[in-house]
Amino acid sequence: MRLAEYCRSAPFRIATAYAALFTLSVVAVFGVLLWSITREMTGQIEGAIERDMRPLVSAYRDGRIGRLVDAVQERADASLNGEAFYLLESRSGQVLAGNLDAVEPFSGWREINLENAGAPNRDHHSVRRVLALGVPLNGAFVFVGRNMFRITEVQETLLRSLGWAIVTTVLLALVGGAILSRGALRRVERIARATRSIVDGDLARRLPARARGDEIDLLARNINRMLDWIEELMEGLRQVTNDIAHDLRTPLSRLRQRLETAQRRERTVEGLGVAMGRAIEEIDAILGTFNALLRIAQIEAGARKAQFTRVDLSELARTIAEAYEVVAETEGQTLRATIADALVLHGDRDLLTQMLANLVENAIRHTPAGTTITLVAASGPDGTVIEVADDGPGIPADERDKVFERFYRLETSRTTPGSGLGLALVRAIAELHGAEVMLADNAPGLRVVLRFPSRRVFT
Repeated sequence: MRLAEYCRSAPFRIATAYAALFTLSVVAVFGVLLWSITREMTGQIEGAIERDMRPLVSAYRDGRIGRLVDAVQERADASLNGEAFYLLESRSGQVLAGNLDAVEPFSGWREINLENAGAPNRDHHSVRRVLALGVPLNGAFVFVGRNMFRITEVQETLLRSLGWAIVTTVLLALVGGAILSRGALRRVERIARATRSIVDGDLARRLPARARGDEIDLLARNINRMLDWIEELMEGLRQVTNDIAHDLRTPLSRLRQRLETAQRRERTVEGLGVAMGRAIEEIDAILGTFNALLRIAQIEAGARKAQFTRVDLSELARTIAEAYEVVAETEGQTLRATIADALVLHGDRDLLTQMLANLVENAIRHTPAGTTITLVAASGPDGTVIEVADDGPGIPADERDKVFERFYRLETSRTTPGSGLGLALVRAIAELHGAEVMLADNAPGLRVVLRFPSRRVFT
C-alpha cells in the first residue's frame, strides 16, 4: 500500500488518535510530576528560610540591634555560593548588614528577581529567581531569601524530558500502529479482492475468514452466509427458469394446438364454446402455476413475516380435517384426525392453512381407494409436531428429497392433475415458520412430519 493510501486508511486514523491520546497522557503525567516536585522543593526552601529567620527575629526582640546586625552579617558572609541572601535595612533604607543591595520592604513571602545577586562565577540566569521572606521590625527590615535555581533546573530538565517523551510517544504510536495495522490492511485487501470477484460474477467466491474469530472474521462469516443465501436464490432462479421453460412449454403448446384445431375444424358456436372452455381451463392451470411460483418466491424472501399473528393450530387442523373428510369419502378413502388442544403458533394463518391443505390433498390425490389417511397434531418435548400419514404406495427413499423441488413429479403421478409445486410450497412455508419438514416410511405408505421448535410455540 502506498503512503498516501495508508494515510487515508482507517488504521492510520486510529493510530493517529491513539498517538494523540498517549501524548495527552504523557503531558498530564509530566504536568503532575512537575507540579509535585516544584511544590516539594519549594516547601523545603521555605522551611530553610523559616529556620534562618527565627533566630534573627529572636535576636532583635532581645532589644539588641547590634546583635541582629552581627547575626545577619555572619550568615551573609557564610553564604559564598550564592544560594542564600540576607539583608538588614534601617527605616531610612540604609543597608545595615547582608549580601544584597537595599530593596523595597515587604511583609511575608514573595518571589523576586535580583539582577546582580550571588557569586560572580554563578550563571546570571540561575540566581535571578529568589524566594524570600520579609519581616518588618520596629525601625528596621530583615530579609532572608534562597536561590531557586535548583527548582528552575529541575523544571527545565523535566520540560526537555517531556519534549523527548512526546516525540518518542508519537513515533512509537505511529510506527507501532503501522506495523500492527499491516495485517488488518492485508486482510481488508483480500476481502476487497474477493468482493470484486463476486461483483464480476463469481458467486461461488467467499471472503477469507480465520478460525480465531475476531470482528473482521465475524463480519466475513456473516457476509459469506449472506452470499450462500444469494447463491442459493440465484441457483433457484435459474432452476425455476429452466423448469418453467420445460414444464410450461407442454401446456402452452397443447393450448395452441387446441386453439388451432378449433379454428380449423369447428364450424358451430357450440363447438367453439367447448374449445374455448378447454382453453380457459388450460390457461387457468398455467396461471395457477405462475401464482404458486410467485407465492413460493414471496415466502422464501420472508415478505410474509410481517403478517405473523397468534394462530390457533388446533382449530386450524380441525377445520382442514372436516373439510377434506368428505373429499376422502368421495374417493373411497378414510381420513382420521387426532388433534391436541391448545396448540398455538406465531405465524401466517393463510400459509399454514395452505400447507396443511396441500399435505392432506396430496395424500388423497396420490393414494388409491381404500387408503386410510391420518392427520395428527400434538405437542412434543421439542415443540409442536404435525404428521400426515397414509398406508398407500408411498415414495421411494431415493426420491423423497427430490419431491420438494419445483415441478418434480413421480412417474406414477404424471397422470394425475398437478404442477409439482405442492410440496415445494410446503417446504417454503415450513422454513418461513422455522419448522423442519421430512418424509419417512409409514410401512406401508408415506409419513410427512413437521416439527415446529418450542421457541415458536405459545401457551
